[in-house]
Amino acid sequence: MHQDTICDLYLRLSLDRDGKTAIERQETDCRAWAERNGLTVRKVHIDKGRSGYKTVERKGFDAALAAVTAGVVGTLIVWKLDRLSRKGIGQVGKVLDDIEKAGGRLVSVVDGLDTSNDSARTAVAMLAELARSESKNLGTRVGHAKRYLRSKGQWIGGQPPYGLLIDPKTKKLVHDPDHAVYARLIADEALAGRSLVKIARLLNEHEILSPRGGQWNAASIMQLLRSPAFAGLMPETESVETDDGERKYTGRVFPYRDPETLNTVGIGEGIITTGEREQIIRTLESRTFVHAGKRRPKPEGTALLTGLVYCAVPGCGRRMHRVGGSYQCMARRAGNQCIGASALAEAVDNYVTEQFLTKLPVLEPGDPLLAAIADRWVHRVDPETFAKRDALTTEIQDEEARLADLEDARYVRGEFNDTAAVERYNRLSGRLRGRIEGLRTDLRMLPVPSVDVSPMLDTVMLREAWADFATGDRRDRLSLAIDRVEVSKGVRGRRIVPEQRIQIQWAKPPARTPPPGIVPYTCDPAFIPGWQA
Repeated sequence: MHQDTICDLYLRLSLDRDGKTAIERQETDCRAWAERNGLTVRKVHIDKGRSGYKTVERKGFDAALAAVTAGVVGTLIVWKLDRLSRKGIGQVGKVLDDIEKAGGRLVSVVDGLDTSNDSARTAVAMLAELARSESKNLGTRVGHAKRYLRSKGQWIGGQPPYGLLIDPKTKKLVHDPDHAVYARLIADEALAGRSLVKIARLLNEHEILSPRGGQWNAASIMQLLRSPAFAGLMPETESVETDDGERKYTGRVFPYRDPETLNTVGIGEGIITTGEREQIIRTLESRTFVHAGKRRPKPEGTALLTGLVYCAVPGCGRRMHRVGGSYQCMARRAGNQCIGASALAEAVDNYVTEQFLTKLPVLEPGDPLLAAIADRWVHRVDPETFAKRDALTTEIQDEEARLADLEDARYVRGEFNDTAAVERYNRLSGRLRGRIEGLRTDLRMLPVPSVDVSPMLDTVMLREAWADFATGDRRDRLSLAIDRVEVSKGVRGRRIVPEQRIQIQWAKPPARTPPPGIVPYTCDPAFIPGWQA
């Protein structure tokens, strides 16, 4: 098989700290194993700072799994099984099934496991559950350690609020001599009733950098003022138990209370007093409302172009949200330095909708926009299949580029100019051609959702279906055909002329070419109710 001698590596590290198993060490050991066993490493997939226990996105994991289950490579190598997953046999078992179905294998270097051996699966199951148990126990130990440090009034870790530092000896908060004065300025402005946006603009106008080195915005000001540590109080982040028994942090931070006395615990100096904090919190809460037990911004309704409309002011490019009856630049509203575009939402919605409903029916069957719409829709229908398809297509393109470079070396640059070199060229080119053909065969064997999109060219059907859609469904359909809608700044008091101020960037087809035998213009019939395959 074309992939039998090719492997990928998957490396993961939850926290990149001294004393941890570094990514470099994992890679060295995995490459050494591959070399000893006659395998060529094609690609290294890495997830840094990503937990294998919590439910988080791991792009490296997804790409590595897609490669081996699509048949791009025959072997996936991990340094240790717990690098692959700490979710137990529930996730690991599915991974093994998918790899086995594709004719591949999983290798764990440190554990000495190779799933091409039938007996390895039992060991994998035991190690997977052990890794899950270790992660759960680690969480328990960390929880005990945090409770101990809190009882001593010591900082438990993480970045302290702006304007404060951690004394390395006492582990308590002290004023930062460089930034405490600006932190107090923020507090004074908030106590005076100034809005968060105006505070952010004041800081940005005087080029006072935020803790991350960029501009301030309303959200960062809000987070700072609400932090218990800003008032010298021990903070605690609220967590809830999920359906699968894990603990998930909600992001809500509140003052920690001693479980015996129920009193708040001090942790050193604060920028503000506890009384000032209560006053600021009351002011902030007066500008919000409570819904379903959570405090949220004032209701603004659901906008048609949420996530699609952007500010076209030069140098900005930030998203616009609907505020009242207008789309407004969020950079401006957050306090960043942008003059801020704003436009009547109804006018923008109507213009974009009419352009969408008018443009689609006049598209020719081979139009690139139809290809882009079809490609996006089928990816939503079956993301797992298309992850495999994308992995195969990318690898075919890479191997074809290598073959082209090899041919240039032979016939253009003259690098293979003796008998031995020609034989070497024939071996290399033959190997590449065989692999390319094998990858193409695998690609042809993958299933592809395929339906006729010609109903999209029917004006009556399209408009009738649009009238029946809810706002969210309409937005979903627009996102198939539109990348972004840009709105430039207008003149106060002058009516909006959509053609002058609104620019629609239509979706572009993928760079990859559809494989032979696959209908390139396809989408799910549910795109418009009543469509038939």
